[in-house]
Amino acid sequence: MKFNSQKIAIIGMWHQGVVGAACLAEIGHNIIGLDKDKKKIDKLNNGEAPLFEPKLNKLIQSGINNKKLKFSHNLKSEIKKVKAIFIMFDIPVDENDKSDVSELKKTVKEISPYIKSKTIIYITSQVPIGTCRQIEETIKKINPKIKFDIAYSPENLRLGNAIELYKNPALPLIGCSRIETFDYLKEIFKPLETKWIHSSVKTAEMTKHALNSFLALSITFANELGNICDEYEADGHKIADVLRLEPRVGKKAMIYPGLGFSGATLARDIQTLRSLSKKKKLNSFLIEGLWNSNLKHNDLIERKIIKIYKSLKNLPITVLGLTYKPDTSTLRRSASISIIKNLSKKGAILSGHDPKADRNDLKKLNFFKFYDDVYESIRSSKVVILVTPWEEYKNLDFDFIKKIMKQKPLILDTNNLFDGDLIESKGFFYQNIGTGRK
Repeated sequence: MKFNSQKIAIIGMWHQGVVGAACLAEIGHNIIGLDKDKKKIDKLNNGEAPLFEPKLNKLIQSGINNKKLKFSHNLKSEIKKVKAIFIMFDIPVDENDKSDVSELKKTVKEISPYIKSKTIIYITSQVPIGTCRQIEETIKKINPKIKFDIAYSPENLRLGNAIELYKNPALPLIGCSRIETFDYLKEIFKPLETKWIHSSVKTAEMTKHALNSFLALSITFANELGNICDEYEADGHKIADVLRLEPRVGKKAMIYPGLGFSGATLARDIQTLRSLSKKKKLNSFLIEGLWNSNLKHNDLIERKIIKIYKSLKNLPITVLGLTYKPDTSTLRRSASISIIKNLSKKGAILSGHDPKADRNDLKKLNFFKFYDDVYESIRSSKVVILVTPWEEYKNLDFDFIKKIMKQKPLILDTNNLFDGDLIESKGFFYQNIGTGRK
């Protein structure tokens, strides 16, 4: 039996769910994207994604035009029509980066009476280990007569490159108890030509915690090494280039010094491992140290500014790049916003610019002034901090910037995007992170 043209319901139409729906429709499945938010569904049916992701709107519109993709807010009626349900919520975190699975669990309760027997429920939401078991128990309690199976894969899409990563998953792991379920899901993804690995559900859940915590460990190690390099005039970025040549490290290792990791993606999994350790009274000193080190790392911004200007009081500062990474519009858990907030509390006067940041989200932030024009955001500032390395910032006119900034300005480049020697030759102070530059 071939599964290359299944009817699949995907629940959760934000970033992950919309990308998954559009990609699965492209490879030939009949997809119904479900979300209780009617306004969001109306926009999607018009080909508009809920947040910016390169090429996503075009892919959505193609699926709609080919009659392979549609969206609905009526979960109950659509769930009755399918035997494959993909749960793809983007799980939010609270102010302490703890996962909030309440909406997911609430939705599972609501749809449980309408799930048909022999349904496969495939979860890729980023959830704490044990959540799949809780979902299974909820469905059994509400709808005890049906037979169904739960599967889980660790999602790893990343904003800005999500379509490519969905089609070529970096973590091709499916956790489920029955080999028939594994084979069924492999057949759904067959056009992607991915070699899938089978594990238990709990192993798959824990794999996501392990990956993100390891990436966070790499970033934090690189940042602490970069701090030491700055004090001893060694180049941590050159060291990273060389270490990546070592097979035991690898060419894609995240070991370049920079800012602390931001966004909820890494933080939520470290918080999950911290919680799991505490429940079992384990001494996880490395994970605790990793968490605390990252919390304090971005204080280096203040330290580098004070070296030149002595005080932040009434110091006009511009931050370039407000989203937590390029090629997205979301400000969720953005390092830039955190930096702006902290500098503002110390008395600095903040302005900012970003080419794609969600304008509605920006309206909720009253502790800095946002400019649509990058040069107007810089005008009269004494400090420019580059945080998010958008491609358009590479072409800034520093001769013009020098004319509109006050005195001898500081360019603080947290991503090594600019040519520091060139910028200094134009009469700026220039600082970056981890290169040993004085």
